Amino acid sequence: MSTRLLALRAPSANRVYTESAGPLCVQEAHWVLRTRFAGIRVRERTLAGLDHLEITADAPVRELVPVVSTLSGVMALYEPAEPPEAAGEPADQDPTPLLRPVPLAPVLRHPSDLETTLKYPGKTNEQFTALLINTAAALSEHRDRLLEGSLTLLDPMCGRGTTLNRALRLGLSPIGAELDRKDTDAYRTFLLTWARGHRYRHSSDARRLTVRGRTIGSRFDAQLAPDKQSLRAGGQSITVLGCDTLDLGHVLPDGRMDAVVADLPYGIQHGAHHRGAVRRSPLEVLADAAPVWRRLMRAGAGMALAVNRRTAPYAEARAVLAEAGLDVVSADGAFRHRVDQAIDRDVLLAVRSDHPRAEALRALGAPEERTSHA
Repeated sequence: MSTRLLALRAPSANRVYTESAGPLCVQEAHWVLRTRFAGIRVRERTLAGLDHLEITADAPVRELVPVVSTLSGVMALYEPAEPPEAAGEPADQDPTPLLRPVPLAPVLRHPSDLETTLKYPGKTNEQFTALLINTAAALSEHRDRLLEGSLTLLDPMCGRGTTLNRALRLGLSPIGAELDRKDTDAYRTFLLTWARGHRYRHSSDARRLTVRGRTIGSRFDAQLAPDKQSLRAGGQSITVLGCDTLDLGHVLPDGRMDAVVADLPYGIQHGAHHRGAVRRSPLEVLADAAPVWRRLMRAGAGMALAVNRRTAPYAEARAVLAEAGLDVVSADGAFRHRVDQAIDRDVLLAVRSDHPRAEALRALGAPEERTSHA
């Protein structure tokens, strides 16, 4: 059974990102859909001057819509009703179809201002953050947990929580780590203020983070839910660890994460704090951190890392990850796009070398791959 959908692309508040959004949306759909369904074909299409993604799949609408609804750039869905030959259309032109609206699945559980309110220099674009989460989840053997709200997600360099907030909107209970005390304090203040402003039921706890009697940072835990009944049932939780990402192996259990998402320091305006010093080489940071992150991942987990190709070239970053037992499955430049004059950004999708479907995922990421189903 073949299904065809047209997804109206949402505009981005970032003008530079908008220029690259079409190819990025296609790549995201490539991974999110082809790891789940057979017969996937995705292309950009313009109708009435508006940008769309045309998606064809060998799957019923009821199965396809919830997954498509998670894509970062989708604002509305339609099912085209095109006759085999549109009357009055020249044979060499693509006819404009009649469109039947298809309701998006309610995959986002909280208001959008949870992601958009907090503003600060260097904040990652919200659509790009959603792309990172979606692609990391797609690589996971537990990818369906994204829709269920039970996917375990770690951002080991979470900054002021852009990834954490998107994960909360998806119904997840994420964990983040950030060494900069100003960032963790700012995030705690924001989240609690947001919860109070929306009259969410919530509880929180902030305390020192200790390992074998030694203080290594801080820990913030919160539970929140729209109402008292939901909170009593467990609600959602979030944990922010104010510590060096290299210490996560002493704090978190091995082999529990389904997805790891990180926006690596670009080595331009700021570096990465480590043991009281600032190091500006993202490759050095990655070499130290990747073995720790790998241990925290399940064998069937996925990883999505945003990198600046000027300071972490694809081949070198791939070699660093391979040394840690992580295989990059995305092609060189698959997600490449310009952020500004100093940042040439790309995404590295990686899995543990013992991932049950590592070979199929590598084939899916090959440059010549267009139609196969992993």
